[in-house]
Amino acid sequence: MNRIKKSFFMKVLLATFVFVGVILVPAVNQAGSRQIGGYVDQAEDRFVRNVWNFIKNFQSSQSVGSHSWKYDQYYWAEPFEFGSSHQYYVDRMDLSYAAGHGNKYYLQTNQSAGEGFDFRDAPPYGDLKNSGDMEFLIIESCYTVGSYPEDPSDWWTPYNDMFQGLHQFVGFRTLSVSDNGIPNNYADRLRNNQGVWQAWFDAVDDERWWIFNPTLDDGAAFPGYASVICYTSTDGDRIGSYAADPAGGTSGMYTYWQY
Repeated sequence: MNRIKKSFFMKVLLATFVFVGVILVPAVNQAGSRQIGGYVDQAEDRFVRNVWNFIKNFQSSQSVGSHSWKYDQYYWAEPFEFGSSHQYYVDRMDLSYAAGHGNKYYLQTNQSAGEGFDFRDAPPYGDLKNSGDMEFLIIESCYTVGSYPEDPSDWWTPYNDMFQGLHQFVGFRTLSVSDNGIPNNYADRLRNNQGVWQAWFDAVDDERWWIFNPTLDDGAAFPGYASVICYTSTDGDRIGSYAADPAGGTSGMYTYWQY
C-alpha cells in the first residue's frame, strides 16, 4: 500500500501460477511515429473540452524518448469505433482517449440516441489479433474501468477478450468529475515521459490536491478514484518507451486502484 498525495492505491496480480520474485521484461524502444485518437460522447460540451484539452497537446509531433506522438483522429464517439470498425478507429491508434458519461465497463457515445459501448463485448484490441494496434486506452468517465473493489471474486474476466496486445486500460472506477485540469495535466506528464497509468493517477490527485471538495455521492473523494488494468510486463510503460506486447488474456494481469 502506497500513498500518492491525498489518495491511496492498491494492486492485485492475477496469474495462473504462484511465484517468488519478479521477471523483468525490458522496454522496447521502437523508433517511429505514434498516433493518438480522441473520441467524444455526443452529450455535454464538457466532454468536447475534456478530449480536446488532451489531444491539443499533440497537434504537432511531440518527441518523447524514441517515439514521436501526434493526434490523428478526433471524432464524435460511435459504438462502431470501439466495436465492429475498431481497426479503423480506436484500435488503429497507439493511444486512444475518450470522454463521456459512463457506467461499469460502459461508455456512452450518444446521449440522445441512448447509445454506448460495453467493453465486456469489446473485440480483441492490440497487435495480436484482428490487425489492431492500440497499446493504451484512456477513458475519462464515471465507473468504466472496474477493478478489484468492484468485483473482488472475478474482476479480470471482463478483460480477457479485449486484451490481445493492449497494454493498459486507464480511467475511473467510481463517480468522477470532469471539465477540469486533468486532461492537460495528464498530457504534460506523458510528454515528460512519466509512466502512463502513474501519470493518470497523479493528474487525478493534483485535482484533488488543489481543489478541496466534499465526498461524491458514491463515497469517492473529488474528483473520483482512478483505476488501471495492465500487466506485470507493461506496468512501467511510458509513451517514450514501452514493453513488448503481452501475451494476451488475463495471465499476469494487474489492477491498481485508488481508494
